[in-house]
Amino acid sequence: MITSIKKPIIAISLFLIMIGYASFAQNGLFSRKKVINQYATVGLGGGTSHYFGDLAPYSYAYYGIYTNVRWNANINYTRFLTSNFAARVSLSYIRLAGDDNTFAKRNLNALSALYLRNLSFRNDLKEFTLTGLYNLLPTYSKGAKGRAQFMPYIGIGIGLYGHNPLARKPVDYNTGELIKGDWVALKPLNTSGQGLIGSTIKPYSLVQPVIPLVFGLRFKINQNFDFTAEAGFRYTPFDYIDDVGSTGYPSQTALINSPNGGKDAAKFSYRANELYAANTLANRLLDFKNAAIIANPGKAFGAIDPENNAGDAYDISRQRGNSIRFDSYIVTQFTISYVLSNNIKCPVIR
Repeated sequence: MITSIKKPIIAISLFLIMIGYASFAQNGLFSRKKVINQYATVGLGGGTSHYFGDLAPYSYAYYGIYTNVRWNANINYTRFLTSNFAARVSLSYIRLAGDDNTFAKRNLNALSALYLRNLSFRNDLKEFTLTGLYNLLPTYSKGAKGRAQFMPYIGIGIGLYGHNPLARKPVDYNTGELIKGDWVALKPLNTSGQGLIGSTIKPYSLVQPVIPLVFGLRFKINQNFDFTAEAGFRYTPFDYIDDVGSTGYPSQTALINSPNGGKDAAKFSYRANELYAANTLANRLLDFKNAAIIANPGKAFGAIDPENNAGDAYDISRQRGNSIRFDSYIVTQFTISYVLSNNIKCPVIR
């Protein structure tokens, strides 16, 4: 696992160093002529976030563009080093979410097993990235005052994010009304069997690396402000943004009896037997029956409902997640940037 994380990080780091070296060596980055035309901006913005992983399979990625959409907010500082190259530091707060109920209902015939599985999560990521940006059109004027009215650009970088996947408790309807459950942190529950006796699955870290790949359009509003529209794909060599790995279900008895488990751990690990969707309060009975018939062709069902005989339709011998071993996300960000200066005030390095 450590090796798989280090390889992409090392590759991206070397790439950024090579870009920086080329800028320094070929363009005389620290010459007086270059330095006085550098400038910086500070930006504030936000947009949408879209999760892909075990609860939103890549084979149906187009559903993920408009299903379980959440939001993000960001602040960044960008230093334009040459007419074509810039370095940007960004801090973003990104909410991701996935829900088998809402995603699978887009195509119950193809995603019936996901509907029966009934997993869901929410995860708020605190992301810090360093990204190298490259303008795709030639720039003839130097400095902030000469920047182009319209500029497409691409970028690649490296970063870290902190996260903590949560899920709602099963719906409480014993009071005569439907009540959404509280949010519960999933990592301490070891829902995939992490740390159980005989298990080879290790607990995951709440800090993970990320590699941003971005494409954006920058528009000059006036001498002091720019507007940027950007879409970014975030690759992360990590499989538990959604708390679901490419593993089978652990023993429910082992979860209940584990020191860090209990009944809650078992409930959050296997959720096919819930009558109501945790996030929407929708009654699952009718769609559960239809999904059971689709997912089990040729199997004869009598009376079937999630609470009493979910195992007949979706038994615990199934794999809990899919075979793809990393989750990812896409963010769109719309940013207003303020130009701080087109000159550096400190002495020039000779």
